[in-house]
Amino acid sequence: MSFDFTACELKRLSVCKRSMNFTQKLKNRISSGHERTVRAKKNILLAIFYRGIGILVGFAISPLSLAYLDQTQLGIFILISTTFDWFEDLDLGVGKGMKNKVGEAVAKGKDLEARAYISSAYGAVSIIFASLAFVFIFASFLIPWSEFTKTDPGMNSEIRMLAIIVCAAFAIRFVSSLIYDIFGALQETAKIDFYHTLTKVTFLVIMCLLIYSTESSLLYFGASKSFTFAFIPLIVGFFAFRKNLRKYAPSILFFQKKYLNTLLSLGGMFFLIRVAMVVIYQTNTLLITTLLDVSLVPIYDFSYKYFSILLMLFVIITNQLWPAYVEAYAKNDYEWMRTTIDKIVKIWLGSVVLGILMVLFSQVFYFYWINVWQTEDKIMVFPLSVSIFICMSVCMTNWVNAFNLVLNGTGKIRLQMYAMIFAAIINIPASIFFTKTLGMGIEGIILGTLVSLIPNAILAPVQVKMILRKKDKGIWSK
Repeated sequence: MSFDFTACELKRLSVCKRSMNFTQKLKNRISSGHERTVRAKKNILLAIFYRGIGILVGFAISPLSLAYLDQTQLGIFILISTTFDWFEDLDLGVGKGMKNKVGEAVAKGKDLEARAYISSAYGAVSIIFASLAFVFIFASFLIPWSEFTKTDPGMNSEIRMLAIIVCAAFAIRFVSSLIYDIFGALQETAKIDFYHTLTKVTFLVIMCLLIYSTESSLLYFGASKSFTFAFIPLIVGFFAFRKNLRKYAPSILFFQKKYLNTLLSLGGMFFLIRVAMVVIYQTNTLLITTLLDVSLVPIYDFSYKYFSILLMLFVIITNQLWPAYVEAYAKNDYEWMRTTIDKIVKIWLGSVVLGILMVLFSQVFYFYWINVWQTEDKIMVFPLSVSIFICMSVCMTNWVNAFNLVLNGTGKIRLQMYAMIFAAIINIPASIFFTKTLGMGIEGIILGTLVSLIPNAILAPVQVKMILRKKDKGIWSK
C-alpha cells in the first residue's frame, strides 16, 4: 500500500507538525523549574487569558455606559463609586493579613489554624461593614448631594438614593470578596481573574438589556453595576465553602480572639498602607471635581482605563507571586526569590516600552473606542499630555508594586508603611499646587501622584536587596 501526497497536503502536514512541536515546547517550558515557579506560570497563563477577555469586556462597557448616560451622569456615578472605594480597607487590613497568615498555615500543613484565621476574618469584617453601612445610610439624608457633586439641586434625591444603593452593595461586596483573598493564599490566583472576568461579562449583558429596554436612568445603571459586583463573589464563596474549600469554611465556632489579634497586628500596617494608597490613587476623581469640573472625570477615567492595560498585565504576573513569596520566605528559599525578582525587573522594562507605544497610538485608540460611537454633542477631547502623564504614573506604580509585593510576602512592611503615609500627606497639596498654582489642569493632579511615589520607588528596591542578602537590620527588618 502506498500513499501519495500532493504538495498542498505535505505543506499542511508540515504546518501541523510545527504546531505540535510548538505546543510540546510550550508545555515543557511551563512544566520546567521549581514547583512554585510552575504553579505561578500556570496561573499567569490562565490570568492572561481571563484578564484579556476582561479588558475587552471593560472597553466595551465604557462606550455603552456613555451611550446610556450623559457625561455628567456618568461622572456622578464614577465619583460616588470611587468615594466608596476609599473605604475598601476599613477592615483594618484584616483581609490582607488573613491572606498572609492562611498562606503560612497552609504551607506548614496547619489546616485548622487556617480555618481559624478565615473564620476570625469573616466575623470581624462582617461586623465592621454592617455597622458602617447602617451609619452611612442614616447620614446620607443629611448630606447635600447636589453640592457635593456640583450638580442641579433637583437631582439631590436621585443622587442620595444612588449613594445608598452603592453603599449597600459595597458592604456586601467587601465581605463576600474575602473568598478571593483565600484563593490568593492557596495560590489559586487564576480563579480570581476568572470570577472577575465573569462579573464583567455579566454586567455587560445587563448593560445591553438596559439600553434596549429602559430610558437613561442613573439609578438603574448604578444598581445594576453595584449589585452585580457584589453578588457574584457572594455566590462563589457560598459554593466554594460547600465543596472544595469545605475544610476552610468560616464558622463561629472557629472565631478566636487570639487569631483576630494576630490579623490586626499585621493587618494594621496593611491598613495604613492601603489608606495611604486610597489617598494617593482614589482621590483624583474628587480633586478633578473640586478643582476643575465633574464633566472632566470621564476623560480621566477612560484614559486611565486605557493605560490600565499596562497595570493589569503587570499585576497578572506579580500578583501570582505574593503567596509564592510567602511560601518561599517561610522556607528560606532566598535564591528563588532573587531569581524571580530579576525576571520581574526585565518584564517591567518591557512594559515601559509598551507604554511608550500606547501613548503614540492613544489618540487613534480613543477615537475608535469612544468617539466613533458617539453623537456630535458627546464627542470627548483626550489631550495627549493626559495620556503621557497617566502612562508615567502607571509605570511608576508598577515599579513600586514589583518590590512591595516581596515586602508584603515577607511581612516586613513598616518602612513601606512610612513611605506610603508620607506620599499620602504630600499627594493632595502637590496636586493642588500643580493644578491651581501652575495651571496644569488634569495633568497637575496626575503629577502630584507621581511626585508622591518617588521615596517609595527608591526605598523599596533597596530594602528588598538587603533582605535577600540577609543584611536587613533595624527599620529595614520590620
